Amino acid sequence: MRDDKRVFSQTTSAHYTPVVDNEDGVRRRYYGIAEIADSLGLGRQLVTVWRKRRSHGMPEPDAELASGPLWLGATVEPWIDRVRAKDEVEPTPRDLVLRTCRRVLRLAVALLDDPARTRVLSQALHEVRELLPAVEAAPPDAAGTALRALVKSLDLDADPGADLDGLRRRVLAALPAIAGVAEPDERRAGRA
Repeated sequence: MRDDKRVFSQTTSAHYTPVVDNEDGVRRRYYGIAEIADSLGLGRQLVTVWRKRRSHGMPEPDAELASGPLWLGATVEPWIDRVRAKDEVEPTPRDLVLRTCRRVLRLAVALLDDPARTRVLSQALHEVRELLPAVEAAPPDAAGTALRALVKSLDLDADPGADLDGLRRRVLAALPAIAGVAEPDERRAGRA
């Protein structure tokens, strides 16, 4: 038990001390999910999903702390370099793009009912909110970025019951963005 305390105190005192590597510049001694995500330019949720699914060849953590997994730089940096070199980040799945667009359109239709059908509106709002974690975890490609911008413009954190007209305005204002997001990949790439 004494040895564990000694090792813990050594690791915590050096946790954010960068280690200089002559080839790659400043590197970290220790990595958590946030540091890996930052190194790859990805969202924390996506890296967490990769770890839970054991996908993309992500190495197992060297330790598990109460705050989450911990990797030694020597363990995870070669993998980070391979991911960067291979550009192994998968594109945003087309079905996520289309499903998100359909659910936003359903929400728009529910908001246009007069009088509003509370149950239908609640269900449509729930279905859009249900996709938020997947949208936030989408890769940083054009489709993922467009989806995040779309759902952010809806401001679904606001209480819809308090400002139904405001929600209606935000959703209707976001409809033109759906046309760009839902375009086939080839057409979107041709405009970029």
